Parts: sequence; structure tokens; C-alpha cells
Amino acid sequence: MSLWDRIKQSISYTVDNPEKPIFRDASRYAFIDVEVGLKDYRIHDIGALRCDRAIFHSANKRELLDYLKDVDFVCGHNIIHHDAKYLFGDVVHQWILVDTLYVSPLLFPEKPYHHLLKDDKLISDQINNPVNDCEKAHDLLMDEVARWSTLSEDKKSIFATLLYGIAEFEGFLQFVNANVSEADDLANLIRSTYQGKICEFADIENIIAQHPCELAYALALIDTTDQRSITPAWVLCNYPNVEYIVRQLRHTRCLRGCSYCDQDLDIHYNLRQYFGYDQFRTYEGEPLQEKSVQAAVDGKSLLAIFPTGGGKSLTALL
Repeated sequence: MSLWDRIKQSISYTVDNPEKPIFRDASRYAFIDVEVGLKDYRIHDIGALRCDRAIFHSANKRELLDYLKDVDFVCGHNIIHHDAKYLFGDVVHQWILVDTLYVSPLLFPEKPYHHLLKDDKLISDQINNPVNDCEKAHDLLMDEVARWSTLSEDKKSIFATLLYGIAEFEGFLQFVNANVSEADDLANLIRSTYQGKICEFADIENIIAQHPCELAYALALIDTTDQRSITPAWVLCNYPNVEYIVRQLRHTRCLRGCSYCDQDLDIHYNLRQYFGYDQFRTYEGEPLQEKSVQAAVDGKSLLAIFPTGGGKSLTALL
């Protein structure tokens, strides 16, 4: 069975009758992009691309609604907080909104993929053409769906359960027909799935309750093997506790001791692992490197002033 066949149908519920399930077909989708004036905040242009490759390019919202009448999923880049606001306002609509913006750093933590959406404008003749942006958003969503399919069932369940009911992610989860696990089992599932990558005694239950989005982004970043991976600035702006969560999971040594903290937060292990040295350098018998690195691992504020040749560079890297 192909990937597309597996995600083709998703269940949603009608607004007027929440007890009555209706089937949503993930092959019935459209992408939209809205150009809004910076001064008048009015719609100047609308581009749309439907699953049958039919193109819409006009500023007429009434015609757009007719174009979308047989569509189940309306997709776009930042559609939740931008395009939908100008197109639908507070009016209840029939479509499930799929936002590619919020999912991209979750599925591509090693490369903040959403930046690619606008890179073509540097070389394209179709500058500010919303239909062109729909094409790029379409390609991005298909890449996101493909990446989602490569995740283990446990990781799919973790992300789906953390992000269930959150508007920025709900549409994508329905689009891929993601399964939500029991919330009571989520903390243990995270511990087992990320064993050896996070502290075994981190207060995951509390983090789940208070910061589910931040935890999802943190786990995605932790899971990548690219040391240059970063969380995009816009994610940190919207979810400022991501770095706090990473610190709680990976950079706060537990008092009881666990396999992760005893190894990955051991400064001598990391000295051998990354630099191949068995001991830190001393300066006139003073272990400046070791004291500084240990203080950093312990979360202490410090100012390290070394003499020339004292080993500042290695200390900073560790």
C-alpha cells in the first residue's frame, strides 16, 4: 500500500453535530496564499492550487469559496495566523486547516526547512506571485508527509499526543491520520523512546502538562545527530521555553544518577570522547580547565580568565 493510500482518509466531526463522524479525504486538498497590503491590511491578491492542479488567481474571496467547495483540507504556510484570518475571519468554515510552518522545524530539526519556501524568489521571475508560493508550500507538505512516514510508531504517537488539539498542528495530524496514545502512558513512552538521550529522572510529567509544544520541539532537536542543528528564532519567539526544556532534559544532572547523566554529563568522558585526551591541562598546577568545565556542567555562572596557552578554546567547546 502506498503512503498516499495510508493517509487518504481522516476522521473529523461536524461543528453542529460533534457526535456524528464525517470522513475527510486527504487527497481532496488545496493550497492558498494571500498577499495583504502592509499599509491597508487588505487582500490584494489570492493564489490557490487544488489537488486536481486547477489554479485560482484572483482577489475575489467569493470566487475562492466556490473554488474550494469540494475540498476537505486547505493548506498553507502560516495559514493559521495569517491567511485564514484575512479570508475567513471568525466565521466557522468547513475546511481543516493544515499549516506547514509549525510542522517543518519539528520534522526537519537539522535544517529549518521553512526558509526554503521563499528562497526561490531570489531567482524566480514570479516575484510575489501567490500561486508560485502555493507550489512551494505543496512541495514542503509532501516532504513533511514523507518524513512523518519514516518516524517510528512510538515517535509518531509521542508527537501526536503532545500536539493533539493545538490548532497549529491539528490539521497536519488529521491529514496524516495520526493516532493519539493514552496521556497517562506518554511520560513513560518518552522515557523509553529517548533512553540514553535524556535524563531518566527529568520531570517529564510536569513538562507535558505545562509545555507540550516546547517539549515536542525539544525532543525533535535532541533526536537529530547534526551538531549544528538549531531551533529557528521564530520558534523560540513563539515558544520561548524550548531552550529551558532542553536544559531540563539534557543539561541538568539528576541527584540520583542515571545512565545519561553519569556518562554524557561526565566531563572526563566527554574530554576523551570529543578530544581524545585522558586528562585536562593544568597551569602551574592549577586545574583551570577542569574547574571551568565542571562549573558549566553544574549550571553555575562563571568567568574564566586563562593565561595564554591555558586551554580556553577546549574549555569553551566542551
